[in-house]
Amino acid sequence: MTSLRLRNEFADVTVRVVATGNGERLEITSPRRGTTIRLDPVELEALTWQTTDVFTRMLEGSIGPTSL
Repeated sequence: MTSLRLRNEFADVTVRVVATGNGERLEITSPRRGTTIRLDPVELEALTWQTTDVFTRMLEGSIGPTSL
């Protein structure tokens, strides 16, 4: 499937739709970090429930998680 790459000075990600045994997922990959997540439609919709403040708090101090 076709992927879309989004990047700026702070982040670089690719997104694509992938088929799984449980339906389609949106796969988001960070080439710089070597991390990937696949989100189902419910998880994606849950993102729309969040305020900008939620994302601001998540990113405070640095870009990305401090530990895995």
